[in-house]
Amino acid sequence: MTAHSRPPDRRAVLTRVVLAVSGVVAFIAFTVTIPYFLTVDNLANLLNDVALVGIVALPATFLMMSGQVDLSVGAAAAFVGIVLARTAPDSGLLPAVLLAIGTGALIGLVNGLLVTEGEVNSIAATFASMALLRGLAYLVPSGLAIALPGFRSLGTLRPVLGIALPTLIFAAIALVAALMSRSAIGRRSRAIGSLPAAQRMDGSGERHWIIALFVASGLAAALAGLIRTSQLGTGLPTAGIGIELTVVTAVLLGGGHLTGGRGSVGGTLLALLLMAIVDNGMSLANVTPYAAQVFHAGLLLLALMIDRPRRRSRTRSPARTKQGGDSVRIDGASDPRVPG
Repeated sequence: MTAHSRPPDRRAVLTRVVLAVSGVVAFIAFTVTIPYFLTVDNLANLLNDVALVGIVALPATFLMMSGQVDLSVGAAAAFVGIVLARTAPDSGLLPAVLLAIGTGALIGLVNGLLVTEGEVNSIAATFASMALLRGLAYLVPSGLAIALPGFRSLGTLRPVLGIALPTLIFAAIALVAALMSRSAIGRRSRAIGSLPAAQRMDGSGERHWIIALFVASGLAAALAGLIRTSQLGTGLPTAGIGIELTVVTAVLLGGGHLTGGRGSVGGTLLALLLMAIVDNGMSLANVTPYAAQVFHAGLLLLALMIDRPRRRSRTRSPARTKQGGDSVRIDGASDPRVPG
C-alpha cells in the first residue's frame, strides 16, 4: 500500500492530539491564574521564544527522520554570534553577517562529513563539535560579551501587526517545512532513517542527503545566533545553552525516533508550543527558573521512555528493506508513514 492510500499513523495522530490538548489546558490554566498571561505583549514574547528555538528544531526534525541528531546547534548559535560581533566593527555589517552564515554552513558541513565519511555516530560527533564551539565562543572574546549596538532590527523589529520579525521568519520556515515534510524531501528522509543503520551510508546519494541536512541544521543555528545577537545587542558566549536539549525533546515528543524513520513537523511545533507556554507561565508566576530546567529534563526523560518501545520493536522486527509490499525505497515513494 502506498503513501497516498495508507491512513495516517495512529500513534502520530494520538501524539499530536495529546500535545494539543495539553497545550490548551496549560494555556487556560495560566490565563485563569495569572493576570498578565493573556496580554498582547506577553503572547508576542511567547511566540518570539518559540520562534528562536523552532527555527533550529525544524531542520532537526528532518535530521531525526534520517536517523541523525545534532547536539551542536546551541554552541554553534553562540559562536556565530561571537563571529558576527567580532568582525562587524572592522569589515562592516553585511560582510560580517555573510561570514556568520557561512560559518554556520561550514559547521554543518563538518558535522555531516564526520558522520558520513568519518563514520562517527552523530550524537558523539556533534557532542564533540558542541564542546569545541562552546570553548571557542568563550576563548575568542576571553569569556566576555562583545557589544554590537548597530544590529538590532533583526531581533526587535515588529513590521506587521506588532508581531516580531523573528516570529514572522519562523512562521515562513514552518510553512515551508510542513510542505517539505509531505513532499519527496520528507519521504526520502524517512526512507533513509528506516534503513538499518549499517546501510544508511552505503550509497553516495544517502551520504550527500545526510550532509545536506546537517548543513541545513548549521544554517538554522546561524540564523538563530544572528537573531539572538540582535535581540541582546551583544555576542554572548553563553547564548544558546540548552537549546539542543529543548530541540531533541520537542522532536521526540512530537513523534520522532532516535533511530530514524519517523518525525512530524506538526508534532514538533506542538511540543515546542507546550514547552513555551509552561515556561512562560512559570516565569510570570515567579517560579524559580530552575523549575523550568526540571520540567524540561522530565519531558526529555518522558520522550526517551516513549521512544524506547519504538526502538525495541524496530530491533525485533526484520529489516523493512527485506520485506515485500511495504519495502522502503530511498526515493521515499513507497514510504507509508508521512505525518505532517
